[in-house]
Amino acid sequence: MKNIVKLVIAIVLVALCNNVSAQNQKLAHISMQELITAMPEYETAMAEFQKIQDDLGKNLEGMQVEYRRKIDEFSKNQEGWTELVKQSKLDEIQSMERRIQAFQEGAQESLQQDYNRLLQPVVEKANKAVEAVAKEKGVEYVISADNQILIFKAVGTLDLLPAVKQHLGIKN
Repeated sequence: MKNIVKLVIAIVLVALCNNVSAQNQKLAHISMQELITAMPEYETAMAEFQKIQDDLGKNLEGMQVEYRRKIDEFSKNQEGWTELVKQSKLDEIQSMERRIQAFQEGAQESLQQDYNRLLQPVVEKANKAVEAVAKEKGVEYVISADNQILIFKAVGTLDLLPAVKQHLGIKN
């Protein structure tokens, strides 16, 4: 019986210590999305990404114009062509369709890679700034305050966004 009482007292003491320890932990929250989009590096990266996207769009548009021209030519002139010429022109059109489709698929993959490549340094800089400010303020846990990630926003948590923006030299 004495052992059970000692065990219960030990469990209660451990629970109380954990509770006191949890209360001493400093929590903060930040909207990483808002921080990253406020950084000048983000605007630079997005401008470069837009240029890449525009270049790919121009190439695709050129291919589509050529494709439509070949279809129009086929429609207008097929009556005067031999079966061999018709088949050759149809093969050209089908080949162009496949090239356009392959280009679109490759462009989509390339754009995703370029987006990640351009954004990675911005995200890394933001993460380092959050870490530095959290250490400076004695924060142990930083919770994302972005709508799609936030599960619970505790009352009394510290919003690190203004301090991190200041740390990075970003004006509101």
